[in-house]
Amino acid sequence: MIRTLVKFVVILGLTCLLMGGGVAVLYGVWRDQIAERERAATQAAMLAVAPEGAEVDVEKPLAGGAGGPSAVYAARDASGKTIGYVAGGGAQGYAGVIRVIVGAKAPDLEIVGVVVVSHTETPGLGAHVAEHLSTYTLWQKLFGADEPEKFISPFLDRFKGKRQDEIPGIQAITAATITSNATKAAVAQALDRIRAAIKETQ
Repeated sequence: MIRTLVKFVVILGLTCLLMGGGVAVLYGVWRDQIAERERAATQAAMLAVAPEGAEVDVEKPLAGGAGGPSAVYAARDASGKTIGYVAGGGAQGYAGVIRVIVGAKAPDLEIVGVVVVSHTETPGLGAHVAEHLSTYTLWQKLFGADEPEKFISPFLDRFKGKRQDEIPGIQAITAATITSNATKAAVAQALDRIRAAIKETQ
């Protein structure tokens, strides 16, 4: 009985060691590709929330290190004039930290858009904060449509056109109040970072 138990523990230990080593090797092989995908996804999110027609120089932040969580970027038009800002924010949700990227117009910091870049909230509840729904009908999905497909975000679209003092009044998602409040706090943090960066550069 004891020999069987020891044998089982040794086999289980070796299996765990081999599996852990395999995961470590695979991560080492794919680490650069994973980092590149994350960087590309972050850049796409930054462009999605920047004012229309603006370019965001991701290599030269106004504040914080390039690519860092506290970085603030200027969104400039074709003439080089700053017409908005992009920054990230984060706050503790129900299951983990919710990270967002926020775009705001200059000079009043009216929110242009918000994108959730990472979260670990409960599927079907808190995960609704990052949900995007197609405007296409089933008929358009099956047979095509004249206009390009657009997506709406029932919760994140509530931030558009708001200023920081209006964020607390945004209605939370039913049964996901903690997650909704964390998202609002993350957006407010991003706006605070933008405001601090503007003050530093003046």
